[in-house]
Amino acid sequence: MTLEEKERQRFINKMVSNARAVISNQVAIPLGVYKMNQIISWLEPYKKTDDVDVSIFRDYDLNVDDLPVGTERLQWNIEKLIEFEKEFDETNRKFKADILRKCRELINTYASNNSEEKEE
Repeated sequence: MTLEEKERQRFINKMVSNARAVISNQVAIPLGVYKMNQIISWLEPYKKTDDVDVSIFRDYDLNVDDLPVGTERLQWNIEKLIEFEKEFDETNRKFKADILRKCRELINTYASNNSEEKEE
């Protein structure tokens, strides 16, 4: 495996790990999408034509671009933050199902040990 392939695989592993964290609610969707977009930008130089389309994460990000994410939220007035939560809730309702589906697709496509998905 070349150095370039190893680097690509390292970023793919991060993407799969983040997808698992989003699905399992270990990270909230806004922060999970923020992290996913970082990883996607790191993967850009190694992109292949048959890679999974990850544009849903960018679409979500464009809808919450002005809203605070992660520890940045600690800097905001709590009343303003509560207002932001209403916007997050609306955007999450609109995008959540598609984001969860895309996370599952990333796991199914790129995880080295594709475990069976439960149908419960």
